Amino acid sequence: MVLEGAGRARTAPASRWPLPRVTLGYELAAVAAWIAVIALTVTGAVHGLHPAAPATVPAGEVAHHHVTPAHPPHGAPGPGTAVFGSLAMWTLMCVAMMLPAALPALAHVGENSLRRRRRRAMAGFAAVYLAGWTGYGALLLAAAPLWSRPPGHAVTAGALALAAAWQLTVHKRRALRDCHRSSPLPLSGPRAAAGTIRFGLRHGGACLRSCWALMAVMAVAGGGAAMLAWMALLTGIVMAERFAAGPTRVTRLAAGVLAAAAAVALTPAMA
Repeated sequence: MVLEGAGRARTAPASRWPLPRVTLGYELAAVAAWIAVIALTVTGAVHGLHPAAPATVPAGEVAHHHVTPAHPPHGAPGPGTAVFGSLAMWTLMCVAMMLPAALPALAHVGENSLRRRRRRAMAGFAAVYLAGWTGYGALLLAAAPLWSRPPGHAVTAGALALAAAWQLTVHKRRALRDCHRSSPLPLSGPRAAAGTIRFGLRHGGACLRSCWALMAVMAVAGGGAAMLAWMALLTGIVMAERFAAGPTRVTRLAAGVLAAAAAVALTPAMA
């Protein structure tokens, strides 16, 4: 094609196919995780994250059944299997909910790594990032007996109120600010691998400090359609905070939404 400009003709550069986004594989992984969580929930294969809950009883109703982890009902999975399944489900939920928030950091790693080690660097960052969330999930599952006896709606309302309060703290604002920071990465050698791991720890720690209260809601929300609804709401808050031009305003708005949700969760108790 010949373009006319400045009194002379010039040749436009040949068109090229657009390069795929460096984070495309991780975007697809997050979509696949959402599909898996929805499928497991709809088919009844998952009834919440409580490791002590039998397969036929929602997590929020464990307190109303005389079932202990040491004496599961006939045909129910043992305590070790239940804990492993709950932790695997938690990790799958973290891939669906939290991995999209790490896409800018993953893009930073990919775009600042040599082509020959790009995939390895991004995989290392993602592994470190998700390992932090998996460890947090293990802590929540270990503490699950603490909230297995009170009514489920009261526990959910309390978790939502805690998340709303955390949204308004200076610690939340600092953590969210740290989530938006990048880090220079060495290009090659052992320093490159170490730099990627340090960045994964720093970014994952900031994200965990920012969103720990939001994700705690998922540990007490039970299963079924309610769990999917909480997942959608909390993922929307996390994504808005990560990608909005003014995250502080989004954080305050999210606090109001979470406080309202806490009031709604208490409605069965006040009815």
